[in-house]
Amino acid sequence: SMSAASEQELSVSLVGSNLHVFTVAELKAATQGFLDDNFLGEGGFGPVYKGAVDDKVKPGLKAQPIAVKLWDPQGAQGHKEWLSEVIFLGQLRHTNLVKLIGYCCEDENRLLVYEYMAKGSLENHLFKKFPPVLSWSTRLNIAVGAAKGLAFLHDAEKPVIYRDFKASNILLDPDYKAKLSDFGLAKDGPEGDETHVSTRVMGTHGYAAPEYILTG
Repeated sequence: SMSAASEQELSVSLVGSNLHVFTVAELKAATQGFLDDNFLGEGGFGPVYKGAVDDKVKPGLKAQPIAVKLWDPQGAQGHKEWLSEVIFLGQLRHTNLVKLIGYCCEDENRLLVYEYMAKGSLENHLFKKFPPVLSWSTRLNIAVGAAKGLAFLHDAEKPVIYRDFKASNILLDPDYKAKLSDFGLAKDGPEGDETHVSTRVMGTHGYAAPEYILTG
């Protein structure tokens, strides 16, 4: 569980981020007890459920649908990825990045609360779930939107290396506008005179550049 020192560190990192801090009970209520009917999918971090919040849950919170990601202790990712997600998305705001509304860090529970992306992931449109084929112009707009998200990260005052760029992490809003999600593997990029950073090789097999896989 989180030490008092790291909780303080987190609150310092998030000054000015406007993130809401939720309780497990609030998110349970928002998703109707993590109802199966509200299940949206599952990633390396854990299952994701649709929910709804308004200003009765938190003062100043607009009424909106949300996606709640629960940490699965048996999953591939843990507290480190949760923290990375909260810190990066708490500080970064861009029209092509999914918006983090808030988080929950209660006892062993780690949850993340996002804006709900009605059209799901690009992967679902390309490979399985949604029968209407995406038009060519929609595909181009999605590619450009995703590229703008990456460019924003690379050009930020403190550059960010995303490290998990793939169709399942590109989410689509009701107008098929692309937003990058899942910053659990993101890393601060090189600054000043540095030209690269060396990292333990991360990402998803088959998506990362071969020279990165070879050299880190």
